[in-house]
Amino acid sequence: MVDIPKNINSKRFLLTYLVIIMFLLLLWVIQLRAVHEDKREIPVEMMAYIESPPRTLSDISLNLNGEQVLTNSWLEGKWTFVYFSHSNCLPLCRPALQAMDYVKSSFVNNHFQFLVIGLDGDNETKSSLTEFLTSQQFNFEVATASSAKIEEIAREFRALFLKTRTPDGRDAIEQEHHIFVLDPKGRIYATLKPPFSINIKEDVLNLRDFYARSE
Repeated sequence: MVDIPKNINSKRFLLTYLVIIMFLLLLWVIQLRAVHEDKREIPVEMMAYIESPPRTLSDISLNLNGEQVLTNSWLEGKWTFVYFSHSNCLPLCRPALQAMDYVKSSFVNNHFQFLVIGLDGDNETKSSLTEFLTSQQFNFEVATASSAKIEEIAREFRALFLKTRTPDGRDAIEQEHHIFVLDPKGRIYATLKPPFSINIKEDVLNLRDFYARSE
């Protein structure tokens, strides 16, 4: 024999429990949005490239040279321009490298630094990537790591790339050619995307000015 009152009470309890859970989830979502909400009033001309809000990186570790490791502290205190690349990237990578070089030549001071992170960690050393950049008349800091670590860091930056094996056994890399701009707090503050504007210097000046006014 079915105990109808008891069955109804059980359903009421379950419904109440579900309502409470839904309320708590809704409250959590509202709080999460409030934490990540960008309260800055971003100028229209900057909306195409500024990150809203700036993205904080988790702990990273890269080989900067034989005796030094690049960590988050290396990315702090200056404006840092970061580009992911490899020594077989031509001709597709040239516009991004030229844009980096133009910004570097436009701001010759200690408040800027420029970094290329190698995408082909299993087949390419820091020295070989540096030699490639030098052969193309580019002078940037170079950092490398294992492929597994590079994949983790690329996800942090949202730097998309795809590595495939060609029929002759070589690794081929396809990538997005984005330049990531980190603010002096080490956060990803903007993402510059091709085609790169001839006004990129003005874009950088606008970023610095907006940062000074909003931070």
